[in-house]
Amino acid sequence: MKTNYPNLFSRGQIGTLKLKNRMVMAPMGTFSENRDGTPSKAQLDYYEARAKGGLGMIITEVQYVTNKTDPWIDYITSAGTDEQMKGWALLTEAIHAHQCKVCIQLGCGLGRNAFPFSDDQMVSASEVPSFYFPDQLCRAFTIEEIKDIIESFRIAAKNAIVAEADAVEIHAHSGYILDQFMTPAWNKRTDEYGGSFENRMRIVREIYQVIREEVGPDFPVLLRMAAYHDFDGGRTLEESIEIAKYVEDLGVDALDIDLGCYERKQWVVPAIYAGDSCMAEAAYEIKKVVDIPVLNAGSHTPESAEQLIADGKIDFAMFGRQVIADPDMPDKLKNNQREDVRPCLLCNEVCVRRLYQNRVISCAINPQAVFEANYPLTPAEHTRTVAIIGGGPGGMEAARVAAIKGHTVTIYEKSDRLGGQLIAAYTPPFKSRLRAFVEWQKRQLKNLGVTVVYNKEMTEASPELAEADEVIIAVGAVSIKPNIPGIDLPNVVDVMEAHLNGDKIKGEKVIVAGGGLSGCDSALELVMDGKQVAIVEMLDEIAPNALLDNRNPLLFKLEDYKVELKTGHKITEFKEGSIVVEHDNVTEELAADTVITSFGTKSLSALANKIADAYPSATIIGDCDEIGQVAEAVRGGFFAGWAIR
Repeated sequence: MKTNYPNLFSRGQIGTLKLKNRMVMAPMGTFSENRDGTPSKAQLDYYEARAKGGLGMIITEVQYVTNKTDPWIDYITSAGTDEQMKGWALLTEAIHAHQCKVCIQLGCGLGRNAFPFSDDQMVSASEVPSFYFPDQLCRAFTIEEIKDIIESFRIAAKNAIVAEADAVEIHAHSGYILDQFMTPAWNKRTDEYGGSFENRMRIVREIYQVIREEVGPDFPVLLRMAAYHDFDGGRTLEESIEIAKYVEDLGVDALDIDLGCYERKQWVVPAIYAGDSCMAEAAYEIKKVVDIPVLNAGSHTPESAEQLIADGKIDFAMFGRQVIADPDMPDKLKNNQREDVRPCLLCNEVCVRRLYQNRVISCAINPQAVFEANYPLTPAEHTRTVAIIGGGPGGMEAARVAAIKGHTVTIYEKSDRLGGQLIAAYTPPFKSRLRAFVEWQKRQLKNLGVTVVYNKEMTEASPELAEADEVIIAVGAVSIKPNIPGIDLPNVVDVMEAHLNGDKIKGEKVIVAGGGLSGCDSALELVMDGKQVAIVEMLDEIAPNALLDNRNPLLFKLEDYKVELKTGHKITEFKEGSIVVEHDNVTEELAADTVITSFGTKSLSALANKIADAYPSATIIGDCDEIGQVAEAVRGGFFAGWAIR
């Protein structure tokens, strides 16, 4: 079959290892392992699903080689034991069954970047501040501990061979322990493991050497590192080029290259603001100076990855969150089903936020991720007629899942379009994935034969509900409109309306009233369009509840585009051509041609509850239940549809 992605589907090679294509799953933690660190049934199912989907190779989430040095991972009692090897063997067999190769990523801990789940003193190459607790100094590794780490990598390599892995990868990225040794910002040692370049690289060299002693000359050994750190004092591209050449000379078979660390955290799991294939150019700078293959992750689309390989900028495209969202992406591309690939939103709301909560991850738009066995989409016991009120992302997901299970589904949508609030939210150019997701949902509903009735506003008295076996209520929310003088003036525009009707934004000077995510995204869209923009926020911070991995890149973008941030300012009046604010008991008037109000949303709970009172078995989902992000709406819709027996 002819493919539109000939480069992605070309055979690749790392050392002696041949891969059927150039799509590799990037390593990304799931927190789904057993308490002792061995793979759980859920973890095995998760990786098997992605191997079955057609990837050429999977690089596992990091497997810790020791629990003796970093207190954050002291619970992984299987590290370095036969039990760990047996777990890896189960993992490799599950992946190999689908003609996919396995690379086991090996690491020794997070060191100063450890999540704050423990009160124990953290460790690092030197006595440097902890990332999350900068007022607390880490304890420096002793020489004995360093030797133990090196020996632990030897044992891990031996176990990887017994478990029939196809390759191993040394994790020296993200500012974790090995990166802390490699980088002068964190390595202040004066012994043989600090100071000169050779000394800072000593631990990596000795780890590589003991691995090579165990696996032999033909077994692929990869190294994962950043092309640069992107913070003042961090490693530069020039320094990373020196490291890349050094490890190539050692005998490393391939480099896994992207960007960043925790200090200026926007690259570890790039948000929507970074754009597609956002770290590929950095990888290309490394590829220029080495003769070994370069793998690269960073929000690739199939199209951007195909072009990068065609241009010789990378050798393998790594997909992390995209294959969490859709494990079958490679096979869909192979079978010319591109429109059926569920696009990752890069929202980080479930795949990353849960890591901070010490929870097993999943996906905002694929609740089956890491829960494959829990929520199979199998035919229901009985065929039901299902009425869904509201065609936003939650309602559409409920309809999709219910239809897959064999039910007869009708969506009643009060407007003339499906998509709900996402129709407004996806207008900024950096939100194109939201638009793609809505289009994907609509396509699935069409393929499944879901009936959509447009321009139909439902109430508790609607006769269609009486005819349904199941009712799902997804009527959403509306914008909050506070009682502030002048809010009804023609130059004051609601943020949703501003997204949908750009002609209502007059003049060049715009103030966005409200510094939540919606207001910030609107401000960024406008400033990118050439407007002069300020954000006025009553609280002391912009988007204070946003995930760090999303908030940081958003603030950096606002800074890059010189959006003025006026926090701690309360709006007391809107006027034609200005707003009046109070700040530190001082009243001030700020000029604006247009003011965009973004004060949040409130649930349409009254309508939802009236319908639920009339139909007590009805399910309320999405914003009309509780205001949330896309994740809450889609996941709520999934479970509402899945639960219909």
